[in-house]
Amino acid sequence: MKKLHQGFVVLAVLLFCSTMLFANGTKEAATDDQGPDEITVHMKWLPQAQFMGYYVAAAKGYYADENLKVNIVPCDGTITPEQAVSTGTAQVGVTWVSTLLTYIAQGYDFEEVSQIYQKSGLLLVSKKATGIKSSADITASTKVGNWGLGNEYEVKALLQKLGLPTEYVNQDFTMNGFDKGTIDLASAMTYNEYGLVINSYEGALGYGADNVNVIDMNDEGVAMMEDCLFVSKEWVSDAKNADILVRFLRASIKGWKTACDDPNAAAKIVHDSGSSVSLEHQIFMAEQVKKLVEPESAPLGSFDATKMQQTLDLTKKYAELGDSSAMASLQKLTLSDLYTDQYYKLATK
Repeated sequence: MKKLHQGFVVLAVLLFCSTMLFANGTKEAATDDQGPDEITVHMKWLPQAQFMGYYVAAAKGYYADENLKVNIVPCDGTITPEQAVSTGTAQVGVTWVSTLLTYIAQGYDFEEVSQIYQKSGLLLVSKKATGIKSSADITASTKVGNWGLGNEYEVKALLQKLGLPTEYVNQDFTMNGFDKGTIDLASAMTYNEYGLVINSYEGALGYGADNVNVIDMNDEGVAMMEDCLFVSKEWVSDAKNADILVRFLRASIKGWKTACDDPNAAAKIVHDSGSSVSLEHQIFMAEQVKKLVEPESAPLGSFDATKMQQTLDLTKKYAELGDSSAMASLQKLTLSDLYTDQYYKLATK
């Protein structure tokens, strides 16, 4: 009887182990069958180093490490990030904070979840021959250019600060007006148009930095926050989607850190992802974007309440929505209506 009892125990153990192996195998197979969680992020513009953190995160497998399949969708000007997120064709969008505020004022249920750019990248550039060495040299007759579409708020704020009319010349998305002299003081992003003005590579004008004067919005005290990540409140209210968002933020921030550690490599990744500009320009972009993403004052992707408040105040002052109810709503917005840091904190803890 004793031997029979021992055999029974051994048999029972073997059966238990076999059952557990089968169960675990079934569980792993089910997980594999389920596959990664899919999410789409819609950029503000075409593939360029302005968005290098997301492309690097994808190329380095950081999204895959978080069990995510991330679709990075460029903006060709036909569908904006706000439209994509509002219709559900994208779950996350990249836009400027001022633009996001105007959509929230119009009733869209958007919420910012990470502030990627920590400084403004907007400059006003002039040829040295104009004699505009600083903002003090701007007069009522100076032809100041800007693209409009919500990009003009900092320019208007600067002109008003100087006691000048806030009108500006409509500037297209080239630097032709600057080159031909129809614009005295042209708007330029540090990482894009400025590079096309001073450099001599393919597609650039080759003026050289020594022949150009620059007015920086950060130095003038009218800077506004730019590239951020936002979602629909309805989408993120689902616990599963909130978890997906946290994993997306964690991988994206890691991608941005890697990109800033090696801008040249990041530029190459973006260039190979379908860039319409030269590798040389992407490298210039990446080096400049690094300066906007990781200044010393704040951790990458975090919120600086003072800078966010200034962006909100300037948007309230200069945005023109063409709808009285939306304008009234804009004036009532506070920072709590704009962003939450709860997902960022979970992603970086």
